[in-house]
Amino acid sequence: MSASRPPRFADWLLHRLASGPRPASLIGDLHEQYRDGRTSAWYWRQTVRAIAASMRCDIRRHPTLAIRAVALTYMFLIPWVFFTGYVYGTTKFWMNDHILRGSILLEDAWNIYAAPLLLAWCLGWGVAGWLIASLQPQSRSGMTFVAVCAQLPWAVLYGRPIWRLANGGLPFFASFPMIANVSIVVVGLPACLVCGSVFAARPADLTESAR
Repeated sequence: MSASRPPRFADWLLHRLASGPRPASLIGDLHEQYRDGRTSAWYWRQTVRAIAASMRCDIRRHPTLAIRAVALTYMFLIPWVFFTGYVYGTTKFWMNDHILRGSILLEDAWNIYAAPLLLAWCLGWGVAGWLIASLQPQSRSGMTFVAVCAQLPWAVLYGRPIWRLANGGLPFFASFPMIANVSIVVVGLPACLVCGSVFAARPADLTESAR
């Protein structure tokens, strides 16, 4: 039985990100071919190809929805960035004086690595992905890709000067927090957006795809 079952994570992604006119038929065909002796590596390749094809199909068939996904991305994320930055900045010194005093580890995480701010941004990006996929469930694969691409210019504008400063001859202990910050913004935030979109799949979507 276990040999006839596709790789669980690949199948999980396929059920949530495959879209287009007949995703259920596609998934059923892949399952049948896997049971006929195809390998796990083959199934993973087909999963990646199916998701990429779904992205292209969604964007080509729904350009208006793609524009709306871009608008939603910025309408949600820009206010979230300013709000969380304001809260972090106004509470920073109070936290140092009343909560974090005496703990070097917590002070470094709060002040040097800006961990609360980055975690709040990760949460916001995840919620943005969830909203975009929930509002456009039949084309969530392509719209998620559009949203990821839409926020990349902001990530580059934010991270480029920090990256230059980190590589400007500073010692490693001083540059590492900056490098970690840029890495989370450029890589971690888009990943959170994709995760939010993936988890937006409703049970009804999964049931329909499994038929």
